[in-house]
Amino acid sequence: MLDMLNGCADGNPDLINDIFDSFSPEADELIKAVQTSIKQKDFENLRKSTHALSGICGSIGATRLQQIATDVENAIKSNQNDFAAEIAEELFGNYELLKEEIHKYQESM
Repeated sequence: MLDMLNGCADGNPDLINDIFDSFSPEADELIKAVQTSIKQKDFENLRKSTHALSGICGSIGATRLQQIATDVENAIKSNQNDFAAEIAEELFGNYELLKEEIHKYQESM
C-alpha cells in the first residue's frame, strides 16, 4: 500500500499524510455504518456501506480490506445475508490493523 502511495505521490510525505487524513474519517464513518447495519439487520445499508468502503480502500491500496468489503457486497447481492454479516465481522479487525499501520507511518515521518 505504501509503495503504491509513494509512487503516486512522488514520495511526497505531506501528500501521503493528506490522503490518510482524508481517508480515516470517512472510513471510520463507514465502519460505524457497517456495525449499525449488522445490528439492525439492514442489509441494503450494509451493501451500500461496504460498497463505499471498498471504493475508498481501493483508492489507497488497502487491498485486503477492499476485498472483504467486496465479498460482503457480493454476498448480499446473492441473497446470502447471514453469510454477508459473518464476513463483515472480518472488516473490524482488519480495519484496526490498517489504522495502526497508518499511525505508525505517520509517526515515522
